[in-house]
Amino acid sequence: MPAMHPYRYIADDTAFRSWYANLPAEQYAVAVDLEAEFNLHIYGEHFCLLQVYDGTTAVAIDPQTVSIGLIKEFLENRQLLKITYDCASDRQLLYKNHGILMNCILDLRPAVQLLGLQKQGLSSVLEEILGIEPARGKKRFQQYNWTRRPVHEDALAYAIDDVVHLYRLRDALMQQLAAAGQTDRFLVENFAVQDTLPETDRKPGMLRGGRVRKLKPAQLKLLERLHAVREEAAREVNLPPNTVFPNRDLYALAAGQGNGDPAAIKPSRAMPAERYQRLVRDLSDILQSARG
Repeated sequence: MPAMHPYRYIADDTAFRSWYANLPAEQYAVAVDLEAEFNLHIYGEHFCLLQVYDGTTAVAIDPQTVSIGLIKEFLENRQLLKITYDCASDRQLLYKNHGILMNCILDLRPAVQLLGLQKQGLSSVLEEILGIEPARGKKRFQQYNWTRRPVHEDALAYAIDDVVHLYRLRDALMQQLAAAGQTDRFLVENFAVQDTLPETDRKPGMLRGGRVRKLKPAQLKLLERLHAVREEAAREVNLPPNTVFPNRDLYALAAGQGNGDPAAIKPSRAMPAERYQRLVRDLSDILQSARG
């Protein structure tokens, strides 16, 4: 890994208050990003790290040890513009899990969409717009377990690296938007991000999308029942649902594909054997009742 940008790790309320109180009085914008867990290593969605850059100093704030109320005050501060990149899922997570409505946002993703960049991931945009090549080894942290403590130093380098470039990216994109006559349209689309409350009742990804629309009504109802039982097991053992029982196999059971026997599915080694056997029995009972 290349040398990381200097940063402070903030792990308690006293350090957070000191940092927040000492933001320059003329500070009207900060760059913000966060890292989260989305059913990849453990069950559920979790806010794991908040990165902030004020143009000079970068900080990594630990929401596991810093009071959520203090973080809420910061992210809901309407006197402070938060420069972000594609904040929709982060904003949804914060609102759903912690009641934090992040506002006063300048989300740069709509600018990239308006300019028609072919690759719109942040690393690709930084490379195309600013000539910043992705750091070697960066991909290995795209699936890092951010719930772990202490956070690995190289993972922190990855987390800080993205946020410190957002000021320059904002300036470059705004210049391109102005040249293309798209500034006003960008501002309208950016305001739309924060004019709508984040969705908190969306169905899980497995229960929406193209594949689900192919199911008959009875099959969809069956999938919802199977999904609920698997969800209960995943929550109980604190494992991602797809690890507990694969999505593709749950879908196949609902769609009547394969031999229709949950016991034929090879269990994950991470799943406790006794709990897996109980899950298989529950799935089998649901399938049996659906077959009449």
